Amino acid sequence: MKTKPIIIDKSAFVGINLDDLCNFANNHFLILPLVLHDECATNQKEGQALLRRFQRLIASGGNICQEGRYIVEKEGQTLRPYGLLANHDETERWRKAFEEGKILAVPPDIGNVRKSHKDSARITLDLHEKVTDEIGGEKFRIAANEVRKSAVNRHERFKIWVRVVDTLDIHRIAACVLTKFTNTPDKYCLSADWVTWHYLRISTICTFEYTFLKGKPGKNQQRNAEHDLQDEEYVWLLSRADGLLTRDKKLISSLAKAAFPEKDVFSNLNEVTEDYKCNWVQ
Repeated sequence: MKTKPIIIDKSAFVGINLDDLCNFANNHFLILPLVLHDECATNQKEGQALLRRFQRLIASGGNICQEGRYIVEKEGQTLRPYGLLANHDETERWRKAFEEGKILAVPPDIGNVRKSHKDSARITLDLHEKVTDEIGGEKFRIAANEVRKSAVNRHERFKIWVRVVDTLDIHRIAACVLTKFTNTPDKYCLSADWVTWHYLRISTICTFEYTFLKGKPGKNQQRNAEHDLQDEEYVWLLSRADGLLTRDKKLISSLAKAAFPEKDVFSNLNEVTEDYKCNWVQ
């Protein structure tokens, strides 16, 4: 029987009872992206407590997934789509370390983690500028007029942005924005088989939404870009999973449902259907 991976984001991770999550991870293919670990580790008030929670969920059957930037860089280096989302070897390495007494703690080089997110945010802001100025600007303006006339809600807006973005040349966007990740841009990010494709697709959709609500993004939106990029990552990783557990109704849920209508988006464990059970994870 085909297994059905399901991703969990921070809102569900902290909002659902931990014992229930651990029982769920024991018989479901639950994926904890490393962006979730980083969100826990960089939380100034509750970082250590959140990491203990993360550790227990991994030990109970949750699976590690590499952070999005690593995946984008890997595709740029290998010039082929990334493989399985869950990193089984890394997961087993973490579990073995836990069995030997290791305890997850806020890393001493947490500043480097924050720097990596700042660097990724700058790339995203560059994408914002190129999309609104050069690549999809005219199509965005036409769609924005449509949205203003119809006065639709957030989810309906996202559906309109999706429709427009899916007419853009994502490969061209990659060649314009992600030059630091590959020496061969003509062979990079060629189709929706690439995770990078979905990163650019979701980021462009969010660029349209942000620009519609607040005007053209600029360099002074660095902090917003860092936070939004983390939220967006759960959504574009969904391109390689079947479902997403989230309680974030402001962005993640609406965006995921619009961008991936064929996928499942759950807010509670009791919403997850029986076909997600696998009983072999561990």
